[in-house]
Amino acid sequence: MTIKAAGLSAFVFAAWVSLAAAGPVADAAARAEALQAQGDVVGALDALNEAVDAVWSEGPLAFRSIAVVDSASGFGVFEENADPTFRPDEKLTVYVEPVGFGYGAADGGIGFTIDLSIENEAGQVLGEKDGVFTIEASVPAGRREFFMTLTFEVPFLRPGAYSAVFTVHDDNSDKTGAFTIPFQIALPAAE
Repeated sequence: MTIKAAGLSAFVFAAWVSLAAAGPVADAAARAEALQAQGDVVGALDALNEAVDAVWSEGPLAFRSIAVVDSASGFGVFEENADPTFRPDEKLTVYVEPVGFGYGAADGGIGFTIDLSIENEAGQVLGEKDGVFTIEASVPAGRREFFMTLTFEVPFLRPGAYSAVFTVHDDNSDKTGAFTIPFQIALPAAE
């Protein structure tokens, strides 16, 4: 097989451009592969953490785990509600793990302001309020394992299917994300 010099130069240039455009995630992954091959497990993990940092800071505010719960006692430790049907005025609690949030410059604190709206099955907004929840936590900058629980009283609406729409504003960046929790409203308890 004969490869002409001009063709080889174009191939090498295209490969170089492809590698140069790979970005910080691919670069960190390549370093991790090389370090692991050399037996440097700690170095490989540190390189992968660099990749996670890049995805975290450049990506949007998102949510890893969202569930209607009966209780939550720690990160990833919760008792999920098997039947999210509530009577008016009962408390509905949501467990959520945000990802991609920013950290306060001085102490690394985390902060969120959260809006809530209630919608019917057709998507019609029946009620909404900005800043229903304010979450502040002192955590070291870079800590990624964070959860929050959001509890509200189910409104007095006719029985049926509804959705709670949470809009989360990161107080330490310009990122905003949203998630929706479907739930049912049952008849009020007879007195």
